[in-house]
Amino acid sequence: MPKSFTVFLLSGVLMTGVLSCNKTGRIELAVDFSSASSWKYLLGVDIKGTASSADSSQTFTSSARVCLEGKAVAHDKGAVHFRVKDTRVASDFLSDQELENLKCRFEGMDLSFSPNEGAVYFPDTTAVPVINIGGWDLFRSFAKVIPVLPGSKVAPGATWDRERRFPIETTEGSATGHLYQSFTFDSIITNGKSPDLAAISWLFSYNIELQPVDSGTVLETMPKSGNGRGDAQIDLVNKRLYKANAYFEAAPEEKSAIKMGWSESVHLELIE
Repeated sequence: MPKSFTVFLLSGVLMTGVLSCNKTGRIELAVDFSSASSWKYLLGVDIKGTASSADSSQTFTSSARVCLEGKAVAHDKGAVHFRVKDTRVASDFLSDQELENLKCRFEGMDLSFSPNEGAVYFPDTTAVPVINIGGWDLFRSFAKVIPVLPGSKVAPGATWDRERRFPIETTEGSATGHLYQSFTFDSIITNGKSPDLAAISWLFSYNIELQPVDSGTVLETMPKSGNGRGDAQIDLVNKRLYKANAYFEAAPEEKSAIKMGWSESVHLELIE
């Protein structure tokens, strides 16, 4: 499998607020990790793709399931610090020894998510495990399922968007990522037994702007654009991200001799 890069599809700022008593009017959508002393999420990621040339074609799949046990960060209001537990990894192109080594590297890892900056952080001494499919980084996938919430009260049907540029460090050099997200507040889910949930969905697209590189590098064969969609449910009473999903596809480079593309599905769910 060729060397590759990690695309930082960073989510954005999560705003805190309170729920209005008027369910038909405008409310402030809020996720606040400081609202509870501890958190536990199940994160699942599945990826599959194809790498093909004029005379051959190879398919590949990988998946991972981890438990994220988190606590609020005192010096960063709303932020959360997670430790990885109960790791399960599967891949059809890694040996048993490689899989066991990857599992050991995942287990016990630390990461922090800052709503104020919309980014995932790791200790400086941590080497982030990356599976060699488009720089697939399990923990960046966590950020993909955190929606960017508006900074003002909104009613169901409201839309908002965000455009962002961010640096990408690759094994072949530097690049710049361009991310566009379009969000919709779909509805309020009420069943009379549990807290009301806000249903949110979004579409996103990205493209990679490469810095000048030597011809023939791996970057020239890797996908440089893709599209995705996501959805999430937010507990409006307890200000919790209840569950979220994201899906995206990276399109093969048509002019490349080796065409590589993949799709990724991410699921995040709060464990009661």
